[in-house]
Amino acid sequence: MNRILRSYIVTMSGPDNIDQTINVQVESLPNTPMLDDAGDILQAAQKRCAAAVVDYDSFNSDSEYLNTLDARAAECHVVSIRKPGDLARYIYEGYVGENDERVFTGPVLAVDADEADFAARWGIALQAGTLRGKILKDPDRFFEALDAVEVRRCEESPVGLPELVSSARALIAAHDRDEPTSDLIDELAVLIALVPSQTPEAAAAAKA
Repeated sequence: MNRILRSYIVTMSGPDNIDQTINVQVESLPNTPMLDDAGDILQAAQKRCAAAVVDYDSFNSDSEYLNTLDARAAECHVVSIRKPGDLARYIYEGYVGENDERVFTGPVLAVDADEADFAARWGIALQAGTLRGKILKDPDRFFEALDAVEVRRCEESPVGLPELVSSARALIAAHDRDEPTSDLIDELAVLIALVPSQTPEAAAAAKA
C-alpha cells in the first residue's frame, strides 16, 4: 500500500528548557489514526530540534556529527503535537489500561475527531501519571503510554453564546472590582476563537 506524508506541528523542549515549535512530516498509511504516527512524530521532531543547535561545520567527520546529533536528539522531549488547521473544542473521558474505576475527563482543542482522540489520550495519560519524564523522550514508550489509554467518550463541544456571554460578564465584573483579569481575558479570547462561524451575533443572545 502506498504511503503518504502527513504534517504535524510539534513543540519540543531541550536541556535548556526553551520551547521550540517546528513542522515535521512523517510517512504514514492512509486512513490510519494519528496515534499510529506518535513514535515517528516524536523521533522526527527530536532530529529537527537537535539539528537546529548542532553545527555540522564544527565537526571533522560525518560520523562524529551524526553521533552528536543523535545524543542531542535524545535529550529533547515533546511538549505538544497537533495537526495544522482550525481548532474546535472536544470533551473526553477515559481511563488507563483496565482501571476503569479511575476515569479522567477534560476538554481538548483539535482540528478533527482523530486529533481529538489523540489529545484525549495525552490528557488522560498526563492525569493518570503514566506520561511523564523520560517517556516524553522515548518514541516507543511514548506510543505505548498513549496506546494504553481507553477513550470512552470524545465528542465535539462547540462554544455556545451563553458561555461566551457568561465569560464576558465575568471579565467585566472582575474589572469593576479591580481584580486581576489576565486569565479571564485569555479565557474569553480562546472562547471567541472557537465560536463557530455560523453562530448568530453575540449581541442578540445578550439581549435575550
